[in-house]
This record gives sequence, structure tokens and C-alpha cells, in this order.
Amino acid sequence: MPVFPLQSFTTKWYSEAWHDQQLRDAFVRSIKVGLGTSIVATAIGILAAYPLARRRFRARNAITAFSLVPLVVPPVVVAVALLMLFRKGPHPIPLSLWTVLAGHVVISLPYCILLLVPRIASIDVRLEEAAHDLGASAVLTFRRIILPLITPAIFSAFLIAFVVSIDEYAIASFLAANSETYPVYLFGQIRQAEHLPPMIPVATVMLAVSFCIVILAEVVRRRGDRRVGLAP
Repeated sequence: MPVFPLQSFTTKWYSEAWHDQQLRDAFVRSIKVGLGTSIVATAIGILAAYPLARRRFRARNAITAFSLVPLVVPPVVVAVALLMLFRKGPHPIPLSLWTVLAGHVVISLPYCILLLVPRIASIDVRLEEAAHDLGASAVLTFRRIILPLITPAIFSAFLIAFVVSIDEYAIASFLAANSETYPVYLFGQIRQAEHLPPMIPVATVMLAVSFCIVILAEVVRRRGDRRVGLAP
């Protein structure tokens, strides 16, 4: 059990954490949910961001505002709402990692949209018009022109969604049932002081990795901005 002042440094607890099967299982579940959330949220973000950036329609502002609601609503409120939907909705859904993934997609999607909409809007529309004049379909134009130009933003959105998911606690605690992610497992274990030491190494690694991912996402985004002439 850690006591202050600290007497010395040790890497013993990293080994202890690695050999803790329950901790490893919780960590692996967090990674799986994080990757799934990143893929789904980024894909939906692309589908939503393109019409929001390129089209002018009556409900555009309302849809944009609605898609960003999870940014201003406390995660606990979102978690309770999703729990009621899954348990008391027209078709009850058993709680599992799939419900956690759905909840994480809800809170990660606004970040993806905020990263993708400005990038798509910054691309000169004349590039698409020229492609259409040369006979390219809408799908081919998106794949050959838009997609390469927004790839850095897509990668940044993927990384940010992963960080949001892997560090999220409130939604996972309501929707995980018996499939605990690492943040849920961590909060359950720190109630007992003797279980705290093995938790600290993994939490340290997750914090360092999350910090590095956020920096990488920002570096990729800025390089993408320079590529399309949005930054010096």
C-alpha cells in the first residue's frame, strides 16, 4: 500500500498488474470498446459532416446543434437516458459491451463532426465541380478528391474518439453490466487500499498513452491544414 513520504521507486507493481488476469481482461475490454467506438464514430462522422459542410437545407442548423448536444450534457445524464432506452424501450436490449460501445459513440461523435466539418468546408468546391464536369460520379469524386484531402482529419477524429472512449467512466459504469471496462474496474478496486498499487501502473500508462495520442492527433491535423493551405 503506498504511503507518504515515498521511500523509494520500484517497477514491481507493473509486473503485478501484468499478471492480474481480471485487470488484464478489463484493460482488453477497454481497448476493444475504444477501437470499435473509433471506427463507428468516425464513419458516422464522415457521413454526417459532408452534407453539413456542403449542403444548404432548412434543418441544417438544427441538426448541427442536435449532433453537438452530448458535449454540453453531463455524461451521467446521457448514461441514465441510454440505460432507460435499453432497459425500458420498445425493444429491451441486454447490457453488455455493445451497449457501452453505443454510449461511447454518442459522446464521441460530436468530436468527430467538429474535426471533419471545417476540413470538408475548407476544400474548394470547384474541385468537385470540375470532377463532375469530367464525368465523375458523386461517389468517385468523394473517393478520389475529398477523401484524400480529409484523411488527416479522419485520422485525428479516430484518435480523439479512441481517447474519449478508453477514458470514459460514467456511461460504462451504467451500461457495462458484468463486462467492466478498465475505468470501471479501477474505481471499484480503489475502494480497498490493498488493491490500489497494481492499479496505479496501468492508470499511468493509460494517461501517458492518451496524452501522446492527443498530441499525435493535433500534429496530424496541423500537417493536414498545411497540406490544403489552411495554415502557414
